[in-house]
Order: sequence, then C-alpha cells, then structure tokens
Amino acid sequence: MNDIFEPLKGLLPERYLNRECLQRFRYDDILFYRLKKDLKGYPRGTVFWQGGMLHGFQRIKRILNLAEGIRRHFPGRFYLEEKMDGYNVRIKRINSRLFAFTRGGFVCPFTMDRLDELVRVEFFDRYPDYTLCGEVVGPENPYNSEPVDYIDEDIMFFAFDIKDREGRSLPLTDRYSIFRETGIQAVRRWGPYTSSDIDMIKSVITELDQQGREGVVIKSADSEIELKYVTLGSCIRDIKATAALFPELPGGFYMQRLIRILAIVDEFGIKLDEETKLTILDSLLGPMMKTIEHLRRGDQLKEFFRIRVNRKETIDALIRHLKSIGMNARVVSVERAGRHYLVTFYRIYTRGARIMRKRLTGQGFYD
Repeated sequence: MNDIFEPLKGLLPERYLNRECLQRFRYDDILFYRLKKDLKGYPRGTVFWQGGMLHGFQRIKRILNLAEGIRRHFPGRFYLEEKMDGYNVRIKRINSRLFAFTRGGFVCPFTMDRLDELVRVEFFDRYPDYTLCGEVVGPENPYNSEPVDYIDEDIMFFAFDIKDREGRSLPLTDRYSIFRETGIQAVRRWGPYTSSDIDMIKSVITELDQQGREGVVIKSADSEIELKYVTLGSCIRDIKATAALFPELPGGFYMQRLIRILAIVDEFGIKLDEETKLTILDSLLGPMMKTIEHLRRGDQLKEFFRIRVNRKETIDALIRHLKSIGMNARVVSVERAGRHYLVTFYRIYTRGARIMRKRLTGQGFYD
C-alpha cells in the first residue's frame, strides 16, 4: 500500500488504496481523499478524511414515459419535488467549519466563499452530524452558463435531501419537517400522490414547462425509490445552451434529448407543428453554424461565465480548482459590485476545437 493512503487503512479494503481509485487533496489543513469511480458500497464522489467520511450522492434513474414509469415503480404514495437546473453540492460540518463538496467530491472554492449567504448555519448547530444536500442555481455560477429565467442575477441554494452520518437519506416527512423547523429553503414539492393521480401530475409538469422549469424528481414516501423526469422546454434549452460547444460533446448528448422530446410529445399529445420543429432545429443548428464560422477563422472555442465572490483570493482558488478538474479558464475582468466582486471569466475548449478545425481543412478521419 502506498504510504500516502495510510490514513485510510481500515476505512477501505487495501486493494482500493491506490491512485486509480483515490485522489488526495488538501483544503484548510485537512487532508481529503475523493473516490474517483464507483466502488462496491461507495459511489464516486465519496470523500474520506482522518476520522470521517462523506458518502457520494447516489445516481437517480430517469423515466421517459411519466404515467408508465410511475405505475411501474411507485405502488404507494409519492411526492414530486422540483428538479432544479444548477450544480449539486453536499454541505457538511467538519472540525467546526462548513465544507461544500461537489458531486465529484471536490471542495468548491466558489461555493465555500458564498456558503454563509446560501444556507442557515443554525441547521448544523441543531444537526451537526447531518449532511445537507441541494442545488446551487442561478445565472452567475462557474459551472453552468445557461440562463435561468426565474433568477435574474447571482445564485440561490435549494435543499432537496438530508443525509445522516451513515449516508442514508432521512424519510421524506422528516426532511420536510426539518426544512420547516430550520428555515432552510427547499425545492418546491407537490403531493402526496398515488398512481391514480396521473392527470394531476401531468398538470404540474405542464405548469412547470410553461414556467421554464427543468422538471421533477419523483420520490417514494415510504422507500428510497427516486426517478427524474424533465419538461419539453428543458430539453430544447439544453440543446440550445450547448450546441455551440458541440465539438466537445458526444453526439449521444443531443440524441438523448431528442428522444426525450419525442417521448414527451407522444405521451402528452403535443402537436409537433412546423414552428416547433423549426425552433428545435434552430436551437441546434444555429449555434453550431456560429461555432463553425469561429473555427474557420482560427478563433478559440470559449464559454463565458460571470460570478460574484466575497474575497479576491477566491478567484485564483477557483481558477486553480477548475484547472485541477481539467478545465482551462482565464479571467477577463474583476470589478467591485456592492459587497461582492463581479468576476467575468471564460473556459477554453481546445481538444474538440482542434479536431474540428482539422476536419474543416479537409483532413480525412474514420467514423
């Protein structure tokens, strides 16, 4: 066993104590180890430290047919919770300080900078052993540049789960009670429902689509079953928001969203008129054509972000963090905006852009 993994001896089987499974990093004088891939009993993103562990956040299955999916998976009561379009964080108190971990198991410098503004610290005074799970949402975050219609600027935190020290989700009714008691802002919810309430559930989905929202996570009231389902509009917005970056994304990304669109159209009896078809097509081809033009000119493929931070040193810490997870980012400007610093930066995409640029000059390739 490598000596650098000695502190984890006894927490994980010795065959997993290697660089292929674990990545070591330090934050605020605490040595952390994040799990880089799923291992038996431990999801990717699980974090270990001397004397403690934070379980990775479980993956959630998706359904394409709402009615049939509910009938198949939920024999009893269930709730709908709004699925927010942001980035997932788990907030845990360690050695009297709060830490915010991303789904991948990294400590996020940006979220750490804004943590006191996002959550009520009193939650952890009452429940020091619990982990608060939620979504950071808003147009000014460093991971997702897609606009958010219902938040004009900055970010907000919406809780959707509470884990005990063993990594188990509290029962739904207990979670809801604690959210009310502590004043933690939680995602919207509807229910309880049963599988006989499909028409009411479809009405909720339709309303969410009209409001420009992403979808729902369906959660059993008496088991750990969770399923996600998205709206028609969110599929189209995903395509439009990422089409300019198509050289960096697998083709399956777009195919999956087109399949979701077709499934929703079929189940809800939506007519795909010419205007809707053109909207979908333009969402895909419009940004793609602009990217082709940029690459022909030799321009870089960039994605711009704007964030607000409290401390200037957070900017450098965030850029280093992004680099550590394979993202090449550069700061454009920093200016004072009230009590925050308003930072604009961009990510540069090189690999896919380089390949596409070669192909545009006639280079042959196998597909």
